[in-house]
Amino acid sequence: MRTSRDSLAAILATAAFVLVVILGFWETRGPSAQRLIRTDERRIQNMSQLAKEINNLYRQLDKQLPMGLSDAQKKHYTDPVTGKPLEYTPRPPSDYTLCTSFSAGSPKDEPNGTVGFWTHPTGPKCFEFNATEQVPQAPYFYY
Repeated sequence: MRTSRDSLAAILATAAFVLVVILGFWETRGPSAQRLIRTDERRIQNMSQLAKEINNLYRQLDKQLPMGLSDAQKKHYTDPVTGKPLEYTPRPPSDYTLCTSFSAGSPKDEPNGTVGFWTHPTGPKCFEFNATEQVPQAPYFYY
């Protein structure tokens, strides 16, 4: 009789453990989804840094947008998966867009209200910037 009670406790403990692991993967969407999210984070970081560089160039070039990205910028700010540079489109006098394609949509609920400007769907997305304004802070998603 003691053996069956111990066996039942072991089965219940194993079932509880398996349930917790399944719920953990459900909540975090698993390792493959996390890789996609981290890749998208890198894309946003690249876009934010490039926008800051363009804004600095705008000030240095007497309030003129650069007509295109330099070779160094094209090489440095590439997509982490495809290796393609970000797409830059100037719209004088001070507006421009930066475009890329995302692997996963941005999170539905904003943990600290930091996503805002950087909200994006899965697939291609262009962000509009103004060289006279500060570039919005790029968020870090922790989930």
